[in-house]
Amino acid sequence: MKTGASDPFGDDGGNEISESESTDSETTTEETTESVTPDNNTSQINRADLPLILRRDTVKDERESVHQLFVQDSTDGRAKDAERELESIIGDDIYRLDAREAIYLAGMRNLDTAADILREWGYDL
Repeated sequence: MKTGASDPFGDDGGNEISESESTDSETTTEETTESVTPDNNTSQINRADLPLILRRDTVKDERESVHQLFVQDSTDGRAKDAERELESIIGDDIYRLDAREAIYLAGMRNLDTAADILREWGYDL
């Protein structure tokens, strides 16, 4: 063998790494790890900015209030039909809670229509 060359198959302690090489290796590993962590991503998305169906874990998330609603049989049938129609319009399955809340909110946006229904029931005589 040439002078200064080591036997690659010999047990001459060649597996030991000097302290400076070890430190360099650790630094490189840390830098590599840091560069792929999401903390360095400047375009990270804030969960609160996502639409409701993407940011929640369950359908009841962000629904602290319970609004128990007693309805007439005819209203119950129309509600189920409306839920199916919403699924058809959206083109996807919709959780019943989402459909009901959307219908509820739509009624709030159209109070004149709600007032017409109340008049049909005998209010404003």
